[in-house]
Amino acid sequence: MRTAVAAQPAVSLSDRAYTIHDVIELNTGGWPRFEVLDGALLVSPAPGLDHQNISDNLRYVLGRVVPPKTAITSAANLRLHDDLTAFIPDLVVTHPEVKARDRAFYEADDALLVIEVVSPGNRRQDRVTKHAVYAEAGIPFYWRVETVPFRSQGDAQLPVVLVHALSGDGYRELERLPAGEPGRLTHPFTVEFDPQDMLDPYWSIERFRD
Repeated sequence: MRTAVAAQPAVSLSDRAYTIHDVIELNTGGWPRFEVLDGALLVSPAPGLDHQNISDNLRYVLGRVVPPKTAITSAANLRLHDDLTAFIPDLVVTHPEVKARDRAFYEADDALLVIEVVSPGNRRQDRVTKHAVYAEAGIPFYWRVETVPFRSQGDAQLPVVLVHALSGDGYRELERLPAGEPGRLTHPFTVEFDPQDMLDPYWSIERFRD
């Protein structure tokens, strides 16, 4: 029997492998959110407000620097080369000209960059599982936004944005941006911001009004 990887009770598990089409149907009910890895369900609770603020503000930041006809989509279904594995990144940035309407999910080849915001309940998935699966799927860039202490943090203030680029069979870290003062990232786009500001629920709203 397929099992659900979760801190919550499993839901209506069957003897067959789950697919992206199953999780799309399951996710119509709202939270918890379901993803699928090699036919097994992954279950995530609703994110906290800090998590959502970071995701929303990063979408605004990136929207000012991406090339024309580049989509930035939050919580989109992303099929990772077969129906048995599909995740829902916090943000997907597509290659330019990728069709971003009238479809149920993106393909891995559509994605230039995926972003995951790490929360206490999803640390292992974002740091280990998704890191490996996104690389295996050939997605060129992976940003991981650390909001909880991590092994190589050092003296860096949270949140920290870690930028990874595909290199061979895996990702290597190219650069990182800690909170505390404005800094610059250059992959895959040049952008300047202070990760501390990403926690502010009013930050992007005020700039949009300006």
